[in-house]
Amino acid sequence: MGFENIIGHDKSKNLLRMFLENKNIPHAFLFYGQDGIGKKLVAKEFAKHLFCETGTACGKCNPCVKLERGSHPDLIIIESDKSIGIDQSRMLSKEICEYPYESEKRVIIIDQAETFTREAANALLKTLEEPPPYNHFFLITSVEKEIPPTIRSRCNRVFFAPLSRGQLKQFFLQRPAIDEEQADLLADISYGSIGCGLFWAETDNFLLRRRIIELIIGKNKGFVKASLMAEMIAKTNMGLGMYLAFLLSFFRDLLVVKHSQDLTMIVNRDVKEFLDWQKTDIDTQWVENTIKRIQETAAIMRYNINRLLAFENLLFQVMR
Repeated sequence: MGFENIIGHDKSKNLLRMFLENKNIPHAFLFYGQDGIGKKLVAKEFAKHLFCETGTACGKCNPCVKLERGSHPDLIIIESDKSIGIDQSRMLSKEICEYPYESEKRVIIIDQAETFTREAANALLKTLEEPPPYNHFFLITSVEKEIPPTIRSRCNRVFFAPLSRGQLKQFFLQRPAIDEEQADLLADISYGSIGCGLFWAETDNFLLRRRIIELIIGKNKGFVKASLMAEMIAKTNMGLGMYLAFLLSFFRDLLVVKHSQDLTMIVNRDVKEFLDWQKTDIDTQWVENTIKRIQETAAIMRYNINRLLAFENLLFQVMR
């Protein structure tokens, strides 16, 4: 698999190709852009070019095969659902002082780099200031402003833009069991992200969209139901963040319909019957207040708090 087989991001890929061709590779990159658009995939592909025996990411040599299997000893991937702490950072600092095991280079991919604790970020900064020459860091984030400026300044920043609707539809049409109508809808509700679209392609996740709207607008409400709904959503992979983004998009659709009286302009066509202001007796102030509460919840959930409790509290606050 080469860069050309990764959908979109032509400017970013061309920049990385230039570094490879010139053999002048920076010691640290910061890949930033929204979640689920392929930043980590591109970082892994860059690592494959570095480790490949032919330098082309052939996919056939021993290093390429090990990378595909996730067993190459010189590729370190650090990621966490909550936060990356000082212990992980110290372990990394110790590891990178050793020479690579099999290759001339070592690649360290740090996903969700914005989740570094302050102590861990300070330890990483010291590592980035005087890195052994055989190490290359890829810091990946969807919230660049959460990365300390001192770390950002020591990285080559590479922006990854959201994928176009056409690119997303093309991707989903290539997936088994997805017809054109479903691919069309997924392209709309993916917000430029393949990862987001794959989440909604899961039947259980998709069906919960309707249930959570029914709960919030009062068609099928109840505090016990809200608690159960929050628990179900929390069990899904990336669920809380995905449903927050969906709720924000749904309420923005409500404002679009209010001002334009045009249902063809909405994003969430699968729940369009709930966007009719006359049939659902919706109040503008309630919509605006709900958008504000969703944004506040999304902000506090970036930190190491009880995310389930925060999401459950949001549902209690906004139910009609």
